[in-house]
Amino acid sequence: MKIAVLGGGSSYTPELLEGLLQRQMSIEEVWLVDVPEGREKVGIIAGLAERMAAAIGRRVRFPVTEDRKAAIADASFVLSQMRVGGLRMRGADERIPLRHGLLGQETTGAGGFANAMRTIPIALQVAEEVERLAPKAWLLNFTNPAGLVTQAISSAGYERTVGLCNVARTTERRIAQFGGLPQESVELEVAGLNHLTGSWIRVGGQDATALALASGALEEELRQVAPEAVVPQGFFAGLGFFPNPYLNYFFFPRATLRHAEQAAASAEGTRADRVQAIEQQLFARYRDPQLAGKPPELEKRGGAYYSEVAVDVMTALQADKPRNLVLNLRSRGALPGFADDDVVERNAEVSRAGIRPVPRKEPLPPLLRGVALAVKEYERLTVAAVMQGSRRKALEALMCHPLVGGADLADRLLDDLAAANRAYWPELK
Repeated sequence: MKIAVLGGGSSYTPELLEGLLQRQMSIEEVWLVDVPEGREKVGIIAGLAERMAAAIGRRVRFPVTEDRKAAIADASFVLSQMRVGGLRMRGADERIPLRHGLLGQETTGAGGFANAMRTIPIALQVAEEVERLAPKAWLLNFTNPAGLVTQAISSAGYERTVGLCNVARTTERRIAQFGGLPQESVELEVAGLNHLTGSWIRVGGQDATALALASGALEEELRQVAPEAVVPQGFFAGLGFFPNPYLNYFFFPRATLRHAEQAAASAEGTRADRVQAIEQQLFARYRDPQLAGKPPELEKRGGAYYSEVAVDVMTALQADKPRNLVLNLRSRGALPGFADDDVVERNAEVSRAGIRPVPRKEPLPPLLRGVALAVKEYERLTVAAVMQGSRRKALEALMCHPLVGGADLADRLLDDLAAANRAYWPELK
């Protein structure tokens, strides 16, 4: 089996490689693809990959290339974890919105918009190449903003693609650890959009959502993005669903913005600044010829359990027995209130026969539905802005987003983002 990893020089890659090598999959080649700017990093990753394989007696080749088409040709799976513009442009995504009094974040709000506008054109090229050069392959998209990028690929008519996210798996782990339970006893029903989901939790077959909400774990999560946030009494306990942590940006927008502004002005810097520092440490470790496994420092990078999700999807697609996994895919009627071709995050049955979203019997709760529908309209407009090269659609996309809004503000912001992204965005007219 041949697997192509786009963005192979990412510091995430050892997490993925560990998952691929430790499962009983008949992998012969894992092609690591990157751009010239990532040449040194992908070479370091390839060296670590060879040591990881040798340490457990696996014979797997790790070709390194900048020729994306050669890597994709005849692959069984293509995993996309690209970062168009690298961490330098992620830093711009975070800081430019702050100048306008708006949250800057790589997947959410104005920062996610800038990232999507850079990424969607390349993602569509990749999807076309996969369809033409490896028509039986599945394209697994982890590239952020994962839901929006997957929406663009799906809207362009490419069927054999799904979006991946690690948040549902992380939530399972957190609930299990909090309750001192084996992970396999925790089941989630997940519904919404990527990074905007609600989860309903069952433990040992019994509904445990209310217990999870009352646990206080959500307030601990909130402190990471808004330490000074004032939570109304009983707010989390009364939600009725376990919220994706990214919903804190919508529930407490002023507090999360204040914290982001304070971080950007401090020596610590933005999340992009911190990630760059973490990556320097990680690649120093990856260079060590004695290192033959994923180092513990990688947990600081984020994206934990991504490899589990990716490998679970790949193994399930080769099995006869369906497996229930949480994916980003076309709703096809699975989520009431959303169009069939809207990409949503939902439980799906995955097997050799394909991927089928599991229908949800009830609409989303009103609070979650209101935010998700507004963000889905923003996503549709963002895709249209790229496909049509339309500044008007881009402006309306920003106006639709609950964390932006307002024509005058959106207009000034759009000019700033477009100037910073001149080398990456399509021309907008």
